[in-house]
Amino acid sequence: MPLDTPGTVATDEEIAARIVEQGLEQNVRDMAEQGYTIIQDPVAHALTDRVRAAILRVRAERGSGHNLLDKDPVFADAICVPKLLTMVEYMVGRGAQLGQLAGSVKVKGPQQLGLHADNSWFPEPFPEWEIMVTACWVTDDFTEEAGATLIMPGTHKLKRHPPRDVRKQLPNSQAIVAPKGSLCLWDGSVWHGNYPRQIDGERVVLHMSYIRLGIMPTENYDHLDDAWCEGKNPALPRLL
Repeated sequence: MPLDTPGTVATDEEIAARIVEQGLEQNVRDMAEQGYTIIQDPVAHALTDRVRAAILRVRAERGSGHNLLDKDPVFADAICVPKLLTMVEYMVGRGAQLGQLAGSVKVKGPQQLGLHADNSWFPEPFPEWEIMVTACWVTDDFTEEAGATLIMPGTHKLKRHPPRDVRKQLPNSQAIVAPKGSLCLWDGSVWHGNYPRQIDGERVVLHMSYIRLGIMPTENYDHLDDAWCEGKNPALPRLL
């Protein structure tokens, strides 16, 4: 569909009205000041058990939790939760695109994700406008003991990657504490990681990233498969 097709994206006024209608004013303030927020949407709560079961089933069948969109009908519903989409378009603009959809399972143990910003493929300083946002669907309660996301509030304002000394010391870091069914949304510039899980059981999370429309390719070359690339410049698959 051409990018200038009428009605394909919301106007700024429509997004502002949705923020008020859906009661997201505090979430907007949280994103501005802290770089993250926790969304409660009844649609998300109703889907949570199905999302969790689908992640576990797909990982068991495929050995991977990536590229989930067409692996279970619930994922198409999951990426379109109303309050989530409003916040996504508020943060990264009208017509935002899905960047990644993946499911992770964290078990008890010392495994810990290092501190980083999700804008990891971009050089610093990051632009003043937001490149991307990430949402984590909490299908098991988030607590520090359960291996919740570690975040350093306000670091999105620095517009750079975390330096090495900060990655080791983690000053002013805290856990994102949220009940099952929550959607934890953060700015692609904010510094975060996670805590090791200290309790039995599993922490199952659906990771959804959304990216600004202007960063996506203008044309789609998905119809050009490996057979078409065979014998051509080896850089082609990466470029496509």
